[in-house]
Formats: sequence, C-alpha cells, structure tokens
Amino acid sequence: MSIARGEYYLFYLRENDTIILLSENMYEKQLIQAGLTQKQAALYMAALELGHAKATDIARKAGVKRTTGYGILDELAQLGLVSVVAKGKLKFFKAQAPRTLVGLLDQRKRAVEYILPDLENVYGTYHLRPKMQFFEGREGIKRIYEDTLTCRSKKILQIIRVKDFKEFPGGDFSEEYIKRRAEKGIVSYALHPSSGDIHDNLYAEESDKWKRHVRYLPAFIFQTAAIMIYDHKVAVISTKAENFGFIIESKEFSNTLRAYFEFMWKLGTKTLE
Repeated sequence: MSIARGEYYLFYLRENDTIILLSENMYEKQLIQAGLTQKQAALYMAALELGHAKATDIARKAGVKRTTGYGILDELAQLGLVSVVAKGKLKFFKAQAPRTLVGLLDQRKRAVEYILPDLENVYGTYHLRPKMQFFEGREGIKRIYEDTLTCRSKKILQIIRVKDFKEFPGGDFSEEYIKRRAEKGIVSYALHPSSGDIHDNLYAEESDKWKRHVRYLPAFIFQTAAIMIYDHKVAVISTKAENFGFIIESKEFSNTLRAYFEFMWKLGTKTLE
C-alpha cells in the first residue's frame, strides 16, 4: 500500500479482516468545507488530539510556523473553537467539543440570512442592467406567466381584466396557473374592473385558498393590456387581438410602476359596483 507524502493517519480500523486507514487530512478537508481556513482546520485538529497544550506544540503538530500558530489559535478562540487557560506565565490551549462547530455554522448562516435582503438590493442596483424580452403568440404569453412563478419576493401585483386573462392564453392554462401560483406560496394583489368583467371565486374574488387579495376600480381605467409587477420586473401582456407581450427588468421602472399600483390600490374598493 502506498501512502502519499505529507499524509498522516489517526488510527486503523479492522473490518472483515481489511485494514482501513483514516487520514486526518480527510477531517481537515471537511472542516475547510465548513468554513475554516486550511491552517485553522489543521490547528483545531492538532489541539483536539493534544488536549491542553502550548501553542508551540500545537503548531508543531499541525505543521504550522510557531509565530503563525499564535495568531490562528487566537482566531479559533474568538470563534469559540478553542479555550485559553493561563498557568503562571504559560498559556495553554484546549479544543472545544466538536459539536461547537454546528453552533458556529448556525451563527454564520443566521448572519448571512440577516443581511441577505440588503445584499440583494445592492446587487440589483449595481449589477442588473435593465433589459427587455419580447414574446409573441400563445406560447410566448405562457412563458411570461411561467416567469412570474419564479419571483423571489412571492408577491405579484396585477392590473388585469379577468376575461382577457381567461381568453388569452386560454382557460385551461389560466386555471392551472392560478393553482400553481397558490401552491408556490406566491400572493397575488389584483386590481380588477368593477363592471363588465368576470367575477368568480377562482379568477377574481378575494380568496385565502388562492392567496389572492382584490380591489376593484372603475372599468374606464382598464385598457386592453394586462400589467404584472414582481421582483424588479414588469410584464405587459396584450389581448388575443394583438398577440404579444414583453418583460422589462429594471429596478427603477418596476419601482415606479409599483408606486402607481400602490396608489391605485388605496383608491380601490373591496366590493363591486
């Protein structure tokens, strides 16, 4: 059996008369994947094996320079992975129980989740250039609706005549779309005309089941195009007569349309005329 230079082993394990070598490097690689640097992982493993030990001994076992070892052990102490005990003028380090790593990972995850919305906003401001996609035909319109189901905010603002939505791209697709949207936990805030439209539970009425909130506005406000606002996108869909639609991805444009929508939402009523 050949052993790679630089690898050392913790113990032998006999299983069905077969000797299996478990490399300490294997554990270090896992610690690195968990978020530690290579030297942090090596020093933690060395401290784990030695118990109470001086920084010099831990650094020697880890194959790290003594001067470097002091600084990295201090980093591990700040992470809560090693403790420091002073005995006279000497300082000893002791690795904390491995389960501490789980708490460290949870803490880092919570820290990232806390700032994630702000990071997304920064990314959207400086890295997303405005762009536009054009779609034609029934299949193209279906692709627009499919795109709305990918929204990260789980919120779609709609200005739409229900009869147009049911006709184009078609009743079967429209019903399935509503059900899939609700299953994905995406909430719809819809403005509908208060007269001259379809008003039933599946398509137009406010419903907890279909995750839909509705307000009604006078019919003259609604023209032929449907508008949907989600994330940093605005989708516009024509009727069957013109047979096209487009998606504009722009933070400024979507925020402008969102402000208009919120203003109209406040003017809307919960009941029909």
